[in-house]
Amino acid sequence: MTMVLVPILKTAMSGSLKDVSSTSSPRVKFDLPIDKESIIQYLQEEGDTSYGARLNSVLKILMDKDTEDSILIRWTTELKDNILFFDKINESLAFTFLKMEWYNRDEIFIRSYQELILNLVTAHPSYLKHVLYFIISIFVKVSADKEIPTPEERKIWQHAHELTKRITELIPLSQHTFCVSLVEKFPYIRNAACVILHYVENLLTVCTYLPSKRPLLLECIIEKILEIDVNCSKTTIEMYEMQREEEESLGQNMEIESSAEKKTDQMAFPLAHTLDILLNCLFTYIKETCFYNGSGELDWEATKKLYKEFLTIFDKIMLPTQGSCHVQYLLFYICGLKQDLCIGFVDYLWKKVQNPNVAPVFRQISAFYIGSFLSRAKYISISTVTECLDLMCNWIHRYIDAHTSHDLMVHGTFHSVCQAVFYVFAFRNKELLEMNDGHKYLQGLNFDRMVTCRLNPLRFCDRNIVQNFASLARNHQIAYVYPIIERNNRNLLYAGFCSNAEEVSAGAMIPTFFPFDPYLLKKSKHWIESQYRIYNHVSKDEDTVDHIEDEEMCVDDDMFSYSMSPGFKKSCIKVYR
Repeated sequence: MTMVLVPILKTAMSGSLKDVSSTSSPRVKFDLPIDKESIIQYLQEEGDTSYGARLNSVLKILMDKDTEDSILIRWTTELKDNILFFDKINESLAFTFLKMEWYNRDEIFIRSYQELILNLVTAHPSYLKHVLYFIISIFVKVSADKEIPTPEERKIWQHAHELTKRITELIPLSQHTFCVSLVEKFPYIRNAACVILHYVENLLTVCTYLPSKRPLLLECIIEKILEIDVNCSKTTIEMYEMQREEEESLGQNMEIESSAEKKTDQMAFPLAHTLDILLNCLFTYIKETCFYNGSGELDWEATKKLYKEFLTIFDKIMLPTQGSCHVQYLLFYICGLKQDLCIGFVDYLWKKVQNPNVAPVFRQISAFYIGSFLSRAKYISISTVTECLDLMCNWIHRYIDAHTSHDLMVHGTFHSVCQAVFYVFAFRNKELLEMNDGHKYLQGLNFDRMVTCRLNPLRFCDRNIVQNFASLARNHQIAYVYPIIERNNRNLLYAGFCSNAEEVSAGAMIPTFFPFDPYLLKKSKHWIESQYRIYNHVSKDEDTVDHIEDEEMCVDDDMFSYSMSPGFKKSCIKVYR
Protein backbone atom coordinates (compact mmCIF):
# COMPACT_ATOMS: atom_id res chain seq x y z
CA MET A 1 0.00 0.00 0.00
CA THR A 2 1.38 3.37 -1.01
CA MET A 3 1.87 5.81 1.85
CA VAL A 4 0.51 9.31 1.24
CA LEU A 5 2.39 12.11 3.01
CA VAL A 6 0.08 14.89 4.19
CA PRO A 7 1.86 18.26 4.71
CA ILE A 8 1.32 19.99 7.99
CA LEU A 9 0.28 23.65 7.53
CA LYS A 10 1.80 26.04 10.07
CA THR A 11 -0.34 28.96 11.11
CA ALA A 12 1.07 32.44 10.71
CA MET A 13 1.32 33.55 14.32
CA SER A 14 4.40 35.75 14.00
CA GLY A 15 2.61 38.54 12.21
CA SER A 16 5.39 39.02 9.66
CA LEU A 17 4.59 39.90 6.07
CA LYS A 18 6.26 36.72 4.89
CA ASP A 19 4.08 34.57 7.11
CA VAL A 20 0.93 36.32 5.98
CA SER A 21 1.71 35.96 2.29
CA SER A 22 2.38 32.24 2.75
CA THR A 23 -1.30 31.72 3.57
CA SER A 24 -2.32 32.67 0.05
CA SER A 25 -1.72 29.17 -1.31
CA PRO A 26 -4.68 28.00 -3.44
CA ARG A 27 -4.54 24.62 -1.61
CA VAL A 28 -5.75 26.21 1.61
CA LYS A 29 -8.93 28.25 1.92
CA PHE A 30 -10.47 29.95 4.90
CA ASP A 31 -13.96 31.12 5.58
CA LEU A 32 -13.41 34.85 5.41
CA PRO A 33 -15.26 36.76 8.18
CA ILE A 34 -16.41 39.63 5.98
CA ASP A 35 -20.02 39.20 7.03
CA LYS A 36 -19.20 39.11 10.74
CA GLU A 37 -20.49 42.06 12.73
CA SER A 38 -17.69 41.86 15.31
CA ILE A 39 -14.13 40.93 14.38
CA ILE A 40 -13.27 40.44 18.04
CA GLN A 41 -16.13 37.99 18.60
CA TYR A 42 -15.10 36.14 15.48
CA LEU A 43 -11.54 35.70 16.72
CA GLN A 44 -12.67 34.66 20.18
CA GLU A 45 -15.59 32.39 19.30
CA GLU A 46 -15.31 28.72 19.97
CA GLY A 47 -15.90 26.17 17.28
CA ASP A 48 -14.33 23.63 15.01
CA THR A 49 -12.02 26.18 13.37
CA SER A 50 -8.89 26.86 15.40
CA TYR A 51 -7.84 30.33 16.54
CA GLY A 52 -4.84 30.22 14.19
CA ALA A 53 -7.03 29.57 11.15
CA ARG A 54 -9.43 32.38 12.07
CA LEU A 55 -6.53 34.76 12.69
CA ASN A 56 -4.95 33.92 9.34
CA SER A 57 -8.19 34.62 7.54
CA VAL A 58 -8.27 38.08 9.14
CA LEU A 59 -4.64 38.79 8.31
CA LYS A 60 -5.24 37.76 4.73
CA ILE A 61 -8.06 40.27 4.38
CA LEU A 62 -5.98 43.05 5.97
CA MET A 63 -3.09 42.51 3.56
CA ASP A 64 -5.29 42.24 0.48
CA LYS A 65 -5.20 45.53 -1.43
CA ASP A 66 -8.62 44.78 -2.92
CA THR A 67 -10.37 44.57 0.44
CA GLU A 68 -13.19 47.10 0.63
CA ASP A 69 -12.54 50.17 2.75
CA SER A 70 -15.93 49.77 4.46
CA ILE A 71 -14.85 46.44 5.98
CA LEU A 72 -11.54 47.88 7.20
CA ILE A 73 -13.26 50.94 8.64
CA ARG A 74 -15.64 48.72 10.61
CA TRP A 75 -12.75 46.66 11.98
CA THR A 76 -10.50 49.60 12.87
CA THR A 77 -13.39 51.36 14.61
CA GLU A 78 -14.13 48.29 16.73
CA LEU A 79 -10.49 47.64 17.58
CA LYS A 80 -9.92 51.31 18.39
CA ASP A 81 -12.67 51.11 20.99
CA ASN A 82 -11.31 47.82 22.34
CA ILE A 83 -7.60 48.61 22.23
CA LEU A 84 -6.71 46.23 25.07
CA PHE A 85 -7.45 43.40 22.64
CA PHE A 86 -3.92 43.93 21.24
CA ASP A 87 -2.24 41.94 23.99
CA LYS A 88 0.68 39.57 23.57
CA ILE A 89 -1.53 36.86 22.05
CA ASN A 90 -2.85 39.19 19.35
CA GLU A 91 0.34 41.11 18.57
CA SER A 92 0.52 39.54 15.10
CA LEU A 93 -2.76 41.33 14.33
CA ALA A 94 -1.24 44.63 15.51
CA PHE A 95 1.88 44.18 13.37
CA THR A 96 -0.24 43.39 10.33
CA PHE A 97 -2.13 46.63 10.83
CA LEU A 98 1.19 48.46 10.98
CA LYS A 99 2.43 46.86 7.75
CA MET A 100 -0.66 47.44 5.68
CA GLU A 101 -0.64 50.21 3.07
CA TRP A 102 -3.13 52.34 4.94
CA TYR A 103 -1.94 55.56 3.30
CA ASN A 104 -3.27 54.54 -0.13
CA ARG A 105 -6.88 54.12 0.94
CA ASP A 106 -9.99 56.22 1.48
CA GLU A 107 -9.63 59.38 3.59
CA ILE A 108 -12.24 58.14 6.05
CA PHE A 109 -10.29 54.93 6.60
CA ILE A 110 -7.02 56.87 6.96
CA ARG A 111 -8.51 58.97 9.77
CA SER A 112 -9.93 55.85 11.43
CA TYR A 113 -6.57 54.10 11.09
CA GLN A 114 -4.69 57.04 12.62
CA GLU A 115 -7.05 57.02 15.60
CA LEU A 116 -6.42 53.30 16.04
CA ILE A 117 -2.63 53.84 16.03
CA LEU A 118 -2.89 56.69 18.53
CA ASN A 119 -4.90 54.50 20.89
CA LEU A 120 -2.44 51.65 20.36
CA VAL A 121 0.70 53.61 21.34
CA THR A 122 -1.12 55.14 24.30
CA ALA A 123 -2.44 51.87 25.72
CA HIS A 124 0.57 49.75 24.70
CA PRO A 125 3.82 51.81 24.84
CA SER A 126 5.78 48.73 23.76
CA TYR A 127 4.41 49.25 20.24
CA LEU A 128 5.67 52.85 19.98
CA LYS A 129 9.09 52.14 18.49
CA HIS A 130 7.62 49.67 15.99
CA VAL A 131 5.02 52.23 14.92
CA LEU A 132 7.72 54.84 14.37
CA TYR A 133 9.87 52.40 12.39
CA PHE A 134 6.98 51.57 10.07
CA ILE A 135 6.27 55.29 9.55
CA ILE A 136 9.93 55.92 8.72
CA SER A 137 9.86 53.09 6.19
CA ILE A 138 7.23 55.09 4.28
CA PHE A 139 9.78 57.86 3.68
CA VAL A 140 11.84 55.61 1.39
CA LYS A 141 8.87 54.38 -0.66
CA VAL A 142 9.83 56.33 -3.79
CA SER A 143 10.54 55.79 -7.45
CA ALA A 144 14.28 55.15 -7.58
CA ASP A 145 14.73 57.00 -10.88
CA LYS A 146 12.78 60.21 -10.22
CA GLU A 147 14.22 63.21 -8.41
CA ILE A 148 10.83 64.95 -8.28
CA PRO A 149 8.31 62.89 -6.28
CA THR A 150 4.91 62.18 -7.78
CA PRO A 151 1.76 63.74 -6.28
CA GLU A 152 0.83 60.30 -4.97
CA GLU A 153 4.15 60.01 -3.15
CA ARG A 154 3.79 63.47 -1.65
CA LYS A 155 0.31 62.56 -0.43
CA ILE A 156 1.65 59.38 1.18
CA TRP A 157 4.36 61.35 3.01
CA GLN A 158 1.82 63.93 4.09
CA HIS A 159 -0.32 61.25 5.76
CA ALA A 160 2.78 59.79 7.45
CA HIS A 161 3.80 63.20 8.80
CA GLU A 162 0.27 63.90 10.03
CA LEU A 163 0.33 60.68 12.04
CA THR A 164 3.82 61.37 13.38
CA LYS A 165 2.86 64.87 14.43
CA ARG A 166 -0.16 63.60 16.33
CA ILE A 167 1.88 60.89 18.05
CA THR A 168 4.61 63.32 19.14
CA GLU A 169 2.00 65.78 20.43
CA LEU A 170 0.22 63.03 22.36
CA ILE A 171 3.47 61.51 23.71
CA PRO A 172 6.13 64.26 23.96
CA LEU A 173 8.83 61.78 24.97
CA SER A 174 8.37 60.04 21.62
CA GLN A 175 10.01 63.01 19.85
CA HIS A 176 13.50 61.91 20.86
CA THR A 177 12.78 58.27 20.04
CA PHE A 178 11.47 59.25 16.63
CA CYS A 179 14.44 61.46 15.72
CA VAL A 180 16.97 58.88 16.92
CA SER A 181 15.18 56.32 14.78
CA LEU A 182 15.34 58.66 11.78
CA VAL A 183 19.10 58.90 12.24
CA GLU A 184 19.44 55.13 12.59
CA LYS A 185 17.40 54.43 9.46
CA PHE A 186 19.23 56.90 7.18
CA PRO A 187 19.80 55.16 3.83
CA TYR A 188 23.27 53.97 2.85
CA ILE A 189 25.13 56.72 0.98
CA ARG A 190 25.56 54.59 -2.15
CA ASN A 191 21.83 53.93 -2.47
CA ALA A 192 19.97 55.45 -5.40
CA ALA A 193 20.35 59.23 -5.28
CA CYS A 194 16.58 59.76 -5.29
CA VAL A 195 16.06 57.53 -2.26
CA ILE A 196 18.53 59.57 -0.21
CA LEU A 197 17.18 62.87 -1.55
CA HIS A 198 13.58 62.11 -0.62
CA TYR A 199 14.60 60.83 2.80
CA VAL A 200 16.43 64.12 3.43
CA GLU A 201 13.38 66.06 2.23
CA ASN A 202 11.24 64.20 4.75
CA LEU A 203 13.75 64.87 7.53
CA LEU A 204 13.56 68.58 6.71
CA THR A 205 9.76 68.34 6.83
CA VAL A 206 10.03 66.85 10.32
CA CYS A 207 12.04 69.94 11.31
CA THR A 208 8.99 72.10 10.58
CA TYR A 209 6.82 70.47 13.25
CA LEU A 210 9.60 69.39 15.64
CA PRO A 211 11.75 72.56 15.64
CA SER A 212 13.53 71.59 18.85
CA LYS A 213 14.94 68.54 17.08
CA ARG A 214 16.18 70.44 14.04
CA PRO A 215 19.82 70.65 15.24
CA LEU A 216 19.93 66.85 15.64
CA LEU A 217 18.39 66.20 12.23
CA LEU A 218 20.54 68.80 10.45
CA GLU A 219 23.63 67.30 12.04
CA CYS A 220 22.61 63.86 10.79
CA ILE A 221 21.97 65.16 7.26
CA ILE A 222 25.22 67.11 7.03
CA GLU A 223 27.24 64.26 8.49
CA LYS A 224 25.94 61.91 5.80
CA ILE A 225 26.45 64.46 3.02
CA LEU A 226 29.96 65.09 4.33
CA GLU A 227 30.63 61.38 4.10
CA ILE A 228 29.61 61.53 0.45
CA ASP A 229 31.70 64.67 -0.11
CA VAL A 230 34.95 63.14 1.13
CA ASN A 231 34.38 60.26 -1.28
CA CYS A 232 34.03 62.71 -4.18
CA SER A 233 37.48 64.17 -4.58
CA LYS A 234 37.84 66.91 -7.17
CA THR A 235 40.29 64.74 -9.04
CA THR A 236 37.69 61.97 -9.34
CA ILE A 237 34.93 64.38 -10.39
CA GLU A 238 37.10 65.95 -13.08
CA MET A 239 38.25 62.54 -14.32
CA TYR A 240 34.65 61.34 -14.80
CA GLU A 241 33.66 64.59 -16.50
CA MET A 242 36.64 64.31 -18.83
CA GLN A 243 35.82 60.71 -19.68
CA ARG A 244 32.24 61.63 -20.55
CA GLU A 245 33.40 64.51 -22.74
CA GLU A 246 35.77 62.18 -24.57
CA GLU A 247 33.00 59.61 -25.12
CA GLU A 248 30.71 62.29 -26.49
CA SER A 249 33.34 63.81 -28.77
CA LEU A 250 34.43 60.47 -30.17
CA GLY A 251 30.85 59.31 -30.61
CA GLN A 252 31.74 55.84 -29.31
CA ASN A 253 28.53 55.41 -27.38
CA MET A 254 25.47 57.06 -28.95
CA GLU A 255 23.23 56.04 -26.08
CA ILE A 256 25.44 57.76 -23.54
CA GLU A 257 25.70 60.80 -25.78
CA SER A 258 21.91 61.05 -26.10
CA SER A 259 21.49 60.69 -22.34
CA ALA A 260 24.08 63.38 -21.71
CA GLU A 261 22.21 65.79 -23.95
CA LYS A 262 19.06 65.28 -21.95
CA LYS A 263 20.79 65.64 -18.59
CA THR A 264 23.40 68.33 -19.13
CA ASP A 265 23.26 69.32 -15.46
CA GLN A 266 23.88 65.82 -14.14
CA MET A 267 27.31 64.92 -12.84
CA ALA A 268 29.11 62.06 -14.57
CA PHE A 269 30.31 60.57 -11.28
CA PRO A 270 27.21 58.95 -9.64
CA LEU A 271 28.23 59.82 -6.09
CA ALA A 272 28.89 63.42 -7.13
CA HIS A 273 25.38 63.54 -8.61
CA THR A 274 23.98 62.40 -5.24
CA LEU A 275 26.02 65.10 -3.49
CA ASP A 276 24.85 67.71 -6.00
CA ILE A 277 21.12 67.14 -5.57
CA LEU A 278 21.41 66.86 -1.77
CA LEU A 279 23.24 70.18 -1.50
CA ASN A 280 20.71 71.76 -3.85
CA CYS A 281 17.98 70.53 -1.50
CA LEU A 282 19.72 72.07 1.53
CA PHE A 283 20.36 75.38 -0.23
CA THR A 284 16.65 75.51 -1.05
CA TYR A 285 15.76 74.75 2.57
CA ILE A 286 18.06 77.52 3.83
CA LYS A 287 16.45 80.05 1.51
CA GLU A 288 12.91 79.00 2.46
CA THR A 289 13.79 79.19 6.16
CA CYS A 290 15.58 82.54 6.07
CA PHE A 291 13.14 84.50 3.93
CA TYR A 292 9.47 85.32 4.49
CA ASN A 293 7.08 83.41 2.26
CA GLY A 294 6.52 85.01 -1.10
CA SER A 295 8.91 87.91 -0.53
CA GLY A 296 12.59 88.68 -0.72
CA GLU A 297 12.64 90.06 2.82
CA LEU A 298 15.07 88.39 5.19
CA ASP A 299 13.67 86.92 8.40
CA TRP A 300 16.56 87.98 10.61
CA GLU A 301 15.55 86.03 13.71
CA ALA A 302 15.06 82.79 11.77
CA THR A 303 18.34 83.40 9.92
CA LYS A 304 20.31 83.96 13.13
CA LYS A 305 18.91 80.80 14.66
CA LEU A 306 19.73 78.70 11.60
CA TYR A 307 23.22 80.24 11.37
CA LYS A 308 23.98 79.30 14.98
CA GLU A 309 22.85 75.73 14.37
CA PHE A 310 25.01 75.46 11.26
CA LEU A 311 27.98 77.01 13.08
CA THR A 312 27.66 74.40 15.84
CA ILE A 313 27.59 71.65 13.22
CA PHE A 314 30.57 73.25 11.47
CA ASP A 315 32.55 73.23 14.70
CA LYS A 316 31.60 69.65 15.51
CA ILE A 317 31.73 67.98 12.09
CA MET A 318 32.95 70.13 9.19
CA LEU A 319 36.06 71.72 10.70
CA PRO A 320 37.63 68.41 11.88
CA THR A 321 36.97 66.70 8.53
CA GLN A 322 39.71 66.68 5.95
CA GLY A 323 38.91 66.19 2.30
CA SER A 324 35.56 67.98 2.12
CA CYS A 325 35.21 70.15 -0.98
CA HIS A 326 31.60 71.36 -1.16
CA VAL A 327 29.64 70.94 2.09
CA GLN A 328 31.26 74.02 3.67
CA TYR A 329 29.56 76.13 1.00
CA LEU A 330 26.32 75.82 2.98
CA LEU A 331 27.83 78.15 5.58
CA PHE A 332 29.36 80.27 2.80
CA TYR A 333 25.82 80.81 1.44
CA ILE A 334 24.29 81.60 4.84
CA CYS A 335 27.01 84.14 5.63
CA GLY A 336 26.21 85.91 2.36
CA LEU A 337 22.70 86.71 3.56
CA LYS A 338 23.93 89.52 5.81
CA GLN A 339 27.28 91.19 6.51
CA ASP A 340 26.90 90.62 10.26
CA LEU A 341 26.98 86.87 9.70
CA CYS A 342 30.22 86.85 7.73
CA ILE A 343 31.85 89.07 10.36
CA GLY A 344 30.64 86.66 13.04
CA PHE A 345 32.03 83.68 11.12
CA VAL A 346 35.47 85.27 10.73
CA ASP A 347 35.42 86.25 14.41
CA TYR A 348 34.62 82.65 15.38
CA LEU A 349 37.52 81.37 13.25
CA TRP A 350 39.96 83.99 14.51
CA LYS A 351 39.21 83.14 18.14
CA LYS A 352 40.15 79.55 17.35
CA VAL A 353 43.40 80.64 15.73
CA GLN A 354 44.40 82.69 18.78
CA ASN A 355 43.35 80.15 21.40
CA PRO A 356 46.41 78.16 22.57
CA ASN A 357 44.10 75.56 24.10
CA VAL A 358 42.80 74.57 20.66
CA ALA A 359 44.70 71.75 18.95
CA PRO A 360 47.32 73.17 16.52
CA VAL A 361 45.80 71.34 13.56
CA PHE A 362 42.42 73.07 14.14
CA ARG A 363 44.12 76.44 14.55
CA GLN A 364 45.81 75.98 11.19
CA ILE A 365 42.63 74.83 9.46
CA SER A 366 40.82 77.87 10.90
CA ALA A 367 43.50 80.10 9.41
CA PHE A 368 43.02 78.40 6.04
CA TYR A 369 39.28 79.06 6.29
CA ILE A 370 39.87 82.74 7.05
CA GLY A 371 42.19 83.18 4.09
CA SER A 372 39.93 81.35 1.66
CA PHE A 373 36.74 83.01 2.94
CA LEU A 374 38.08 86.58 2.77
CA SER A 375 39.51 85.91 -0.70
CA ARG A 376 36.57 84.16 -2.33
CA ALA A 377 33.44 85.79 -0.89
CA LYS A 378 32.36 88.77 -2.99
CA TYR A 379 29.94 89.93 -0.31
CA ILE A 380 32.72 90.68 2.19
CA SER A 381 33.36 94.41 2.11
CA ILE A 382 36.88 95.75 1.75
CA SER A 383 36.56 97.40 5.18
CA THR A 384 36.02 93.97 6.71
CA VAL A 385 39.05 92.67 4.80
CA THR A 386 41.26 95.47 6.15
CA GLU A 387 40.04 94.87 9.71
CA CYS A 388 40.92 91.20 9.39
CA LEU A 389 44.31 91.96 7.84
CA ASP A 390 45.04 94.34 10.73
CA LEU A 391 44.17 91.64 13.25
CA MET A 392 46.26 88.97 11.54
CA CYS A 393 49.27 91.17 10.83
CA ASN A 394 49.35 92.59 14.37
CA TRP A 395 49.20 89.03 15.71
CA ILE A 396 52.02 88.00 13.35
CA HIS A 397 54.28 90.86 14.50
CA ARG A 398 53.57 90.14 18.18
CA TYR A 399 54.33 86.48 17.52
CA ILE A 400 57.67 87.40 15.92
CA ASP A 401 58.53 89.54 18.95
CA ALA A 402 57.63 86.79 21.41
CA HIS A 403 59.30 83.82 19.72
CA THR A 404 63.03 83.66 19.32
CA SER A 405 63.19 79.89 18.90
CA HIS A 406 65.06 78.69 15.85
CA ASP A 407 63.05 75.45 15.81
CA LEU A 408 60.96 76.27 12.75
CA MET A 409 58.95 73.06 12.95
CA VAL A 410 56.78 74.18 15.89
CA HIS A 411 55.27 77.33 14.37
CA GLY A 412 52.60 75.82 12.14
CA THR A 413 49.87 78.25 13.24
CA PHE A 414 52.14 81.23 12.57
CA HIS A 415 52.96 79.98 9.07
CA SER A 416 49.26 79.32 8.38
CA VAL A 417 48.27 82.86 9.38
CA CYS A 418 51.07 84.29 7.22
CA GLN A 419 49.84 82.23 4.29
CA ALA A 420 46.29 83.50 4.85
CA VAL A 421 47.58 87.09 4.69
CA PHE A 422 49.52 86.42 1.47
CA TYR A 423 46.52 84.65 -0.05
CA VAL A 424 44.10 87.48 0.76
CA PHE A 425 46.57 90.05 -0.61
CA ALA A 426 46.84 88.11 -3.89
CA PHE A 427 43.05 88.10 -4.33
CA ARG A 428 42.09 91.53 -2.99
CA ASN A 429 45.15 93.66 -3.81
CA LYS A 430 43.36 95.67 -6.50
CA GLU A 431 40.59 96.77 -4.12
CA LEU A 432 43.13 97.44 -1.37
CA LEU A 433 45.22 99.65 -3.63
CA GLU A 434 42.13 101.55 -4.83
CA MET A 435 41.36 102.68 -1.26
CA ASN A 436 42.37 106.13 -0.13
CA ASP A 437 46.03 105.77 0.86
CA GLY A 438 45.74 102.09 -0.07
CA HIS A 439 49.41 101.82 -0.97
CA LYS A 440 50.41 103.43 2.32
CA TYR A 441 48.08 101.07 4.19
CA LEU A 442 49.68 97.98 2.61
CA GLN A 443 53.16 99.24 3.36
CA GLY A 444 52.07 99.76 6.96
CA LEU A 445 51.34 96.03 7.27
CA ASN A 446 55.13 95.58 7.10
CA PHE A 447 55.32 92.51 4.88
CA ASP A 448 59.12 92.93 4.73
CA ARG A 449 59.47 92.13 8.42
CA MET A 450 57.20 89.08 8.09
CA VAL A 451 59.15 87.46 5.28
CA THR A 452 62.63 88.28 6.60
CA CYS A 453 62.06 87.16 10.19
CA ARG A 454 63.88 84.10 11.52
CA LEU A 455 60.63 82.07 11.42
CA ASN A 456 60.80 82.26 7.59
CA PRO A 457 57.12 81.81 6.63
CA LEU A 458 57.85 81.77 2.87
CA ARG A 459 59.64 78.45 3.30
CA PHE A 460 56.56 76.77 4.77
CA CYS A 461 53.75 78.41 2.78
CA ASP A 462 52.29 76.95 -0.39
CA ARG A 463 54.76 77.54 -3.21
CA ASN A 464 52.22 78.96 -5.66
CA ILE A 465 50.86 81.44 -3.13
CA VAL A 466 54.42 82.56 -2.40
CA GLN A 467 55.14 83.13 -6.10
CA ASN A 468 51.95 85.13 -6.66
CA PHE A 469 52.52 87.18 -3.52
CA ALA A 470 56.12 87.88 -4.53
CA SER A 471 55.16 89.00 -8.02
CA LEU A 472 52.31 91.29 -6.90
CA ALA A 473 54.24 92.73 -3.96
CA ARG A 474 57.19 93.59 -6.20
CA ASN A 475 55.05 95.10 -8.98
CA HIS A 476 53.26 97.37 -6.51
CA GLN A 477 56.44 98.07 -4.52
CA ILE A 478 54.95 96.72 -1.31
CA ALA A 479 57.76 94.31 -0.51
CA TYR A 480 60.70 92.68 -2.23
CA VAL A 481 60.92 89.01 -1.31
CA TYR A 482 62.78 87.29 -4.16
CA PRO A 483 66.09 87.13 -2.28
CA ILE A 484 64.32 85.17 0.48
CA ILE A 485 62.81 82.80 -2.08
CA GLU A 486 66.22 82.27 -3.69
CA ARG A 487 67.81 81.55 -0.33
CA ASN A 488 65.06 79.05 0.53
CA ASN A 489 65.51 77.34 -2.84
CA ARG A 490 69.25 76.99 -2.21
CA ASN A 491 68.60 75.58 1.26
CA LEU A 492 66.11 73.07 -0.15
CA LEU A 493 68.62 72.08 -2.81
CA TYR A 494 71.23 71.51 -0.11
CA ALA A 495 68.71 69.64 2.05
CA GLY A 496 68.10 67.31 -0.86
CA PHE A 497 71.49 65.77 -0.22
CA CYS A 498 70.67 65.14 3.44
CA SER A 499 69.19 61.93 4.73
CA ASN A 500 66.38 63.81 6.46
CA ALA A 501 65.58 66.03 3.48
CA GLU A 502 61.90 65.14 3.58
CA GLU A 503 61.61 66.21 7.19
CA VAL A 504 63.45 69.48 6.56
CA SER A 505 61.25 70.46 3.64
CA ALA A 506 57.96 69.32 5.08
CA GLY A 507 57.94 71.55 8.14
CA ALA A 508 55.23 71.42 10.74
CA MET A 509 52.31 72.40 8.52
CA ILE A 510 49.55 70.05 7.52
CA PRO A 511 48.86 69.85 3.76
CA THR A 512 47.57 73.22 2.60
CA PHE A 513 43.79 73.35 2.49
CA PHE A 514 41.71 75.79 0.43
CA PRO A 515 38.14 75.19 1.64
CA PHE A 516 36.48 77.54 -0.86
CA ASP A 517 38.21 76.48 -4.05
CA PRO A 518 36.04 76.51 -7.23
CA TYR A 519 32.70 74.72 -6.91
CA LEU A 520 32.37 71.84 -9.39
CA LEU A 521 28.82 70.55 -8.86
CA LYS A 522 26.54 71.58 -11.72
CA LYS A 523 22.99 71.67 -10.38
CA SER A 524 23.66 73.43 -7.07
CA LYS A 525 26.37 75.75 -8.39
CA HIS A 526 23.96 78.59 -9.12
CA TRP A 527 23.42 79.17 -5.39
CA ILE A 528 26.94 80.53 -4.88
CA GLU A 529 28.04 81.69 -8.36
CA SER A 530 26.96 85.30 -7.87
CA GLN A 531 28.75 85.47 -4.50
CA TYR A 532 31.97 83.80 -5.60
CA ARG A 533 35.22 85.49 -6.68
CA ILE A 534 37.42 83.87 -9.31
CA TYR A 535 41.12 84.70 -9.38
CA ASN A 536 41.70 86.62 -12.58
CA HIS A 537 44.49 89.08 -11.85
CA VAL A 538 47.05 89.57 -14.58
CA SER A 539 50.54 90.35 -13.43
CA LYS A 540 53.30 90.90 -15.95
CA ASP A 541 56.62 90.73 -14.23
CA GLU A 542 59.17 90.57 -16.99
CA ASP A 543 62.08 90.49 -14.57
CA THR A 544 60.75 87.53 -12.58
CA VAL A 545 63.03 85.14 -14.39
CA ASP A 546 66.04 87.22 -13.31
CA HIS A 547 65.16 86.60 -9.70
CA ILE A 548 64.05 82.99 -9.92
CA GLU A 549 66.59 80.81 -11.60
CA ASP A 550 64.32 78.01 -12.69
CA GLU A 551 60.77 79.39 -12.96
CA GLU A 552 58.70 82.07 -14.63
CA MET A 553 55.27 82.95 -13.30
CA CYS A 554 52.23 83.39 -15.50
CA VAL A 555 49.46 84.82 -13.29
CA ASP A 556 46.12 84.69 -15.08
CA ASP A 557 44.13 82.00 -13.35
CA ASP A 558 40.36 81.82 -13.55
CA MET A 559 40.38 78.20 -12.39
CA PHE A 560 42.58 76.24 -10.06
CA SER A 561 44.42 72.96 -10.43
CA TYR A 562 43.91 70.17 -7.91
CA SER A 563 46.25 67.50 -9.22
CA MET A 564 48.88 68.30 -6.60
CA SER A 565 47.62 70.95 -4.22
CA PRO A 566 44.63 73.22 -4.78
CA GLY A 567 46.70 76.39 -5.08
CA PHE A 568 47.36 78.56 -8.09
CA LYS A 569 47.40 76.87 -11.43
CA LYS A 570 50.39 74.61 -11.89
CA SER A 571 50.30 74.81 -15.68
CA CYS A 572 51.37 78.46 -15.53
CA ILE A 573 54.83 77.50 -14.28
CA LYS A 574 57.30 76.90 -17.09
CA VAL A 575 60.62 75.20 -16.45
CA TYR A 576 63.68 76.59 -18.20
CA ARG A 577 66.68 74.37 -18.79
